Amino acid sequence: MGVEELFHLSSNQSIYEHEVAIGKALDTIPLAELYEQAESALSSGKEGGFEDHLVMALLKWFKQWFKWVNSPECDRCGGETNPRGAEPPRPEEAKYGARAVEIYHCEKCRTLTRFPRYNDPVRLLETRCGRCGEWANAFTLLLKALDLDVRYVWNAEDHVWNEVYSPFHERWIHVDSCEEAYDRPLIYADGWGKKMSYVIGFSVTGARDVTRRYVRRPDASLPRNRFNEAELEQVLQGITIDLRQRMTAEMREIYSERDEVEEAEMMSYQEEQVVEVPRQSGAPDWVAQRGEDGRS
Repeated sequence: MGVEELFHLSSNQSIYEHEVAIGKALDTIPLAELYEQAESALSSGKEGGFEDHLVMALLKWFKQWFKWVNSPECDRCGGETNPRGAEPPRPEEAKYGARAVEIYHCEKCRTLTRFPRYNDPVRLLETRCGRCGEWANAFTLLLKALDLDVRYVWNAEDHVWNEVYSPFHERWIHVDSCEEAYDRPLIYADGWGKKMSYVIGFSVTGARDVTRRYVRRPDASLPRNRFNEAELEQVLQGITIDLRQRMTAEMREIYSERDEVEEAEMMSYQEEQVVEVPRQSGAPDWVAQRGEDGRS
């Protein structure tokens, strides 16, 4: 991955702003139910603001509504399938952003089943299934539909999740829809046993290296050798400046103040280890193969 991929990840954030996509998301979310749950949590005195409780309610609903796919069911008989490689997408699959299609074979009826890895969040609200990429993609759109400040968070070691800005806490909050995790940034290092090098958050208001939020001990880190550090900082700053040129001076000041607070927050982190659980999403053998079962 080069710096061009950073620009690609940043430009992708605009898809969550499209009016049609937002409308589809709002039609999908059980708004009245989630608002009621958030209001109830708020009135009961639970810590956090309305937005915090709304996101937690959305996480709980989404975890039941979206389906994790290890191997897809057979299209013909519904039986179990085994992987048989990958193929380029067909035109009707590429239309929804699929870059590759995984092929699975059913041992029972000998049928091949295609599993397109769609990147179109609206399409994902229809298919309602996938792995962490599809989960984070669809969940980003739902969060945007709730008019929240959202980041799509990319990790160089093959995982993606979200961050949401909390007006109550006045900081960015870690959110992982696959794990139904809210404000648990050390779940990867201390629960999964995952070592990481780069963690970068992208939004329509900028791009930021947030690795320090998730990697707080030397033994949880991997070498940062994909980018020259000065070049990485320059690229992320350039993306942020470019995106904020479209804002009013007042909004630019608000986001600049947030940046300063966030930098102070990340500089204040101390080496620590918390009690967390191993990865819950994904088949056990797949999780173990990735070294995310808490034993590495």
